[in-house]
Amino acid sequence: MTAFRSRSRRAGCLVASFAALVVTALLGSSGTASAARRAAGDPVRTAVTAVDAMSSGSAEFGVAVLDRTTGVLTLGREGATPFFSASVVKLFTVVDILHRTETGAAKLTPAQLVSLKRTLTVSDDAAMSALWNAFGGPSTITELIGLAGLKDTRPPARPGDWGATRLSPRDVVAVYRYLLTSIAAHNRDIVITALASAPDTGADGTSQAFGLLHRPRAPGVAAKQGWMRDGANLHLHSTGMVGANHRYLIAVLTKQPVSLGYAAGQARVTTATQLLTSALGVAA
Repeated sequence: MTAFRSRSRRAGCLVASFAALVVTALLGSSGTASAARRAAGDPVRTAVTAVDAMSSGSAEFGVAVLDRTTGVLTLGREGATPFFSASVVKLFTVVDILHRTETGAAKLTPAQLVSLKRTLTVSDDAAMSALWNAFGGPSTITELIGLAGLKDTRPPARPGDWGATRLSPRDVVAVYRYLLTSIAAHNRDIVITALASAPDTGADGTSQAFGLLHRPRAPGVAAKQGWMRDGANLHLHSTGMVGANHRYLIAVLTKQPVSLGYAAGQARVTTATQLLTSALGVAA
């Protein structure tokens, strides 16, 4: 979507040092010292703090990281803040539709299954709109709020503007967790295969090769990106699963000034996700 419409100890030390450099550049030395004290001994928290530091008066970075093995959820300052979803909402609608097929409440035609896959691989807006209209639009969001226990998600104010759905980083990782734990294996595999095979370029010609899908990609990555322009803002997001058995769930949601441009804005998202994957020991 392009417009507002519808591990080792040593590795941890290296990540902490790199994160400190990022914080220094963005906040200054006093901010770095305070952040470093809060994150001491925890490379993931250090990386999340560095991503927090990328926020400014004209940019917002929200981040959430869930370790499915330990159950530890690490949130940044904006981890519970709702952002415009852009195309990340496509994942939400797809997961809800697949849940409905499992309960007998809905049935996908062959053409709709093709559309479902295209919404995830090439982020096809027309395919998403067709599914949104066929399966009740906002109801796919309100239903998933209950299923996945979402706390900050809200459907769009105007029913047709699916990209204006509001969702937070912590809710995004909750949807990935719901997908992995509550959706039947054959449907789960449809989603994971589609996300893992996302090409570098989306259906609208926009690069998807940023954030978690930046080349070279981290091992086991399966990701849903989002991009949208809304007046003076760019909404650029990278969310997904990385690591063996999809151990780590990551969501980086951002609002950045349109004056920055897509390429520069995407590069900043990539910096954020690289901080996180390095801290988790799953960088490419």
